[in-house]
Amino acid sequence: MDRKHSKLLEMSEAIYAEPDMTKKVKFDRGEMKERIVDIYVSVDTLRDGETSTKREETEDTAPNNGPGDQHSVHVQWWKRPSGVAAVCLGLLCVLLLAGIIGLSVQYRIVSNNSSVERDQLQNSYNTITKERDQLQTSANNLTKERDQLQTERDVLSGWLNNCSWQKFESSWYFLSTETRTWEESRQDCLKRGADLVITNSDKEQTFLFNLKKRVWIGLTDSDNEGTWKWVDGTPLTTGYWYGPQPDNGGGQPKNGEEDCVEIRTDQSPLKPWNDLSCAENLHWICEKVV
Repeated sequence: MDRKHSKLLEMSEAIYAEPDMTKKVKFDRGEMKERIVDIYVSVDTLRDGETSTKREETEDTAPNNGPGDQHSVHVQWWKRPSGVAAVCLGLLCVLLLAGIIGLSVQYRIVSNNSSVERDQLQNSYNTITKERDQLQTSANNLTKERDQLQTERDVLSGWLNNCSWQKFESSWYFLSTETRTWEESRQDCLKRGADLVITNSDKEQTFLFNLKKRVWIGLTDSDNEGTWKWVDGTPLTTGYWYGPQPDNGGGQPKNGEEDCVEIRTDQSPLKPWNDLSCAENLHWICEKVV
């Protein structure tokens, strides 16, 4: 293409050059025609070359809406460094957005799980607090019971150390060393935190008889003659009288009303009871049920 342009330029310069009128040139008609043909051919060739050059420049610089041109431009856009950078940036933006969405979902899930765990921990804490309060209450009750048992033990120890107390089965018994009336004997038992003895079984009756003393027991019919009751208000169900007792003095005025009961030592273990005037002075037995 460069050689063609050079030739054309030389020919153009030759054509448009000012003729040398001093020279006389003779042209043959045939030679003239050949030169004219060469000129037209060269002009056409130059025109075609310029047209081709302009078309290529137009394809490179101006957009074209044709389908084939779009494909060419599209391919060239991918080949450009700026296009590759734009694609990479877009992909990074998509990945970043996806990461943000994933983190948001994860945060929501973790928040929900944290709320559930927090509620469970709160419920567990409340339950443990209630159990702690119950245990504290139980501990306080046990402490009170322990103190009561300690007090009772001290009382019993005092009785054992200072008095003649004896234990039989589930009760403690005090045998007096002096004699008093039935009512005075009962008042002494009450002061000791006890009361006159109540007999509930043959074994207990035998135990009392083996103490070998005439003693008052907690049985009387002073409220209603013939209706015998224990000092705790319960009626008599099983009696250990020796015959013909009780006789309320046997009709002897000197004996007076016999409304209280003693255990005699000159009778059998299971039949030693005798009704006697409450004004008589006898030993007595106090009973403390533990």
